Amino acid sequence: MAPRGPGVPWPATPEQGTRWAVGLVAAGALVLGALQGGYAPSRYAPFAVLVLWAVVVARVVPGRPATSGPARIAIAASVLLTGWTALSITWAATPGAALDATGRTVLYAAVLGLALLPRWPAASLRRLLVLVAAGAVLLAVGTVAWVDLATDPTRWVIDGRLVAPTGYVNATAGLWGIALVVLVHLASGGLRSPGGRVLALTGAGVVLQTSLLSQSRGAVLALVVATAVLVVLSPHRGAVLLVVAALAAATLPVAPGLLDVRGAPDAAALADGLHGASGRIALAALGLALLGAAWQVALARMGEVRREALSSRALGLATAGTLAAVLAVGAVAAIGNPVTWVGDKADQALHGGYGEVAPTGSRLTGELGSDRGDLYRVALDLFASRPLNGVGAEDFQAAYLRERDSQESARYAHSLPLGVLAGIGLVGGLLLLVALAVPLLAALRGRSGLDDPARAGSAAALAAFVAWAAGATWDWTWEFPALTVLAFVLLGAAARATGTAGAAPSPELLAVRERARAHGIVVPDDRPSGPWLPSRGAARARLAGVVVAVAATTVVLAALGGSSYFLRKGTAQSSQDPEAAATSLARAARLNPLDGDAPLSRAVVVRRLGDVAGWRADLEETIDRAPEDWFAHLELGMAQAQAGERDAALSTLRRAARLNPNQPTVRDVLAAVERGDRVDPGEVEAIVAGRLATRLRSIGTSP
Repeated sequence: MAPRGPGVPWPATPEQGTRWAVGLVAAGALVLGALQGGYAPSRYAPFAVLVLWAVVVARVVPGRPATSGPARIAIAASVLLTGWTALSITWAATPGAALDATGRTVLYAAVLGLALLPRWPAASLRRLLVLVAAGAVLLAVGTVAWVDLATDPTRWVIDGRLVAPTGYVNATAGLWGIALVVLVHLASGGLRSPGGRVLALTGAGVVLQTSLLSQSRGAVLALVVATAVLVVLSPHRGAVLLVVAALAAATLPVAPGLLDVRGAPDAAALADGLHGASGRIALAALGLALLGAAWQVALARMGEVRREALSSRALGLATAGTLAAVLAVGAVAAIGNPVTWVGDKADQALHGGYGEVAPTGSRLTGELGSDRGDLYRVALDLFASRPLNGVGAEDFQAAYLRERDSQESARYAHSLPLGVLAGIGLVGGLLLLVALAVPLLAALRGRSGLDDPARAGSAAALAAFVAWAAGATWDWTWEFPALTVLAFVLLGAAARATGTAGAAPSPELLAVRERARAHGIVVPDDRPSGPWLPSRGAARARLAGVVVAVAATTVVLAALGGSSYFLRKGTAQSSQDPEAAATSLARAARLNPLDGDAPLSRAVVVRRLGDVAGWRADLEETIDRAPEDWFAHLELGMAQAQAGERDAALSTLRRAARLNPNQPTVRDVLAAVERGDRVDPGEVEAIVAGRLATRLRSIGTSP
């Protein structure tokens, strides 16, 4: 292929084309961020199909990028992880949940595989980081403006905390955390242009202050860990710490006003608080822009030696030590004995509940109760019950409702490691560990051969990945493709970072490639010869197998996404046009024969339409698909009671009570049927929905 000439807007080599494809994937992840984080299969499944076929094209195109040994190991582990997750459908009590998990894992494996294919020279890595940072800043600005101008901002706020754009407070803050680390790197020397560094500093302030509106303690802790990683790994640690100090100086004055939004007593006060918050963010951004511009002018007047000294290791260590000492003194003055304080906070986090959290005041400094200790207890019990293969990917909710000591109804274990161990056992945990640890170690080992710009870019990419990984350790942000895709893109780029554009192929390799092309064979890597070179028939057979597998996966993803689309559509239609809703939900049920949500939702709709037979048929189908769905048993028990089948109704309702023993509505309905009282299903559904809505609004718990 001829070298790219001036004005030609397309890549000059297949490897460069693959890097462009990865950049488009990162941009797509940010678009998913605006679409509730891409959580619903209707959002992530079409994206997964595009990425999957991009990988196929990148792997078969002549002259494709060479793949390193660690990359091949990580890709193989991610493919095996996907297969193991899919296999867990056969033993999961809720196969629909395992299928959803498989769809996400397909996307994540494809993203990691694509990012690991090309080499990432310093300039290419810098452009990728700029893309991620700029997209995140635009998303943050758009989110703040959208919420500020919304006629009803309460839909974007739960418990006084901003959940937009992902729909979950910790995922929203986690998304800003990933971008913030990258912005700090760019502002501290990752960009050559002084104006670009000023823009990065200003954008970092906007993202940081927007994240405060979510008041996510887990995201704050993850950001602290990621910043420490950036300081340790970056060759510009002195400049990194100066940027961190500037961000702190600009944020501290406006932080109280941002955190006070949570104390709004009503919708009008909330709207006023959000409007004031957007003004404070804009004011702080202006201050950072002026500060950054002044600093760049000062740098321009310094000599080169003095400028380099600002990023020296000695200055970085001295600054870090001073900062640590100041923080330690301030912490002791504020909290007293740090050992006692840490013990108390750990006890609150692991043993406290949401009921202990005050409805007003800052979540960052208040009680840490979140019922996570109870979630982790159940996840560990599930792992202990089936340590090798687990109970089924993401098949957590039914077991938690049965075994919980809290009032939460969490769908996920709120910890990626524990959720994986509980869902797909030790086999799945080891595969995930290999898929992520191998490129992480490759990135760390390869740093010694990089020049300063590449080492700094690699450090930023690794720190952003750590921000995601730390948050996923104590939350369910794995389920949000906007975050996980960005993290995997940056991990892959860090693992394949190089300080140059890459050495030219050797004459031996070029000769082998020419002979291979003459026989219709594509050389898979940069080894010049050997028995690995397949015959033409073997290469075609392997390619055909890959295409068939990807085509089959595409069909499954299309069905999964289509079912999710019609489920969301039917849910939205249910109050205005129940007949259209019933049709949409029936389509959703047909497209995904493993999921119980669509027939259960349709059962409620057709009951309201007066179709008693359809109500009961849909409930029986739901229970056939999801035998441990307590609400389906509750509904079926009420249907049986209405039909005069008292004994069957009591048996079904007792089953519902065993599946969800802490649910008071089930006990109330069971007692009413035992007394012979008439039960109104509509009233029961309203009570259940009201209790859920109240809990979501009061504590902001996850679904």
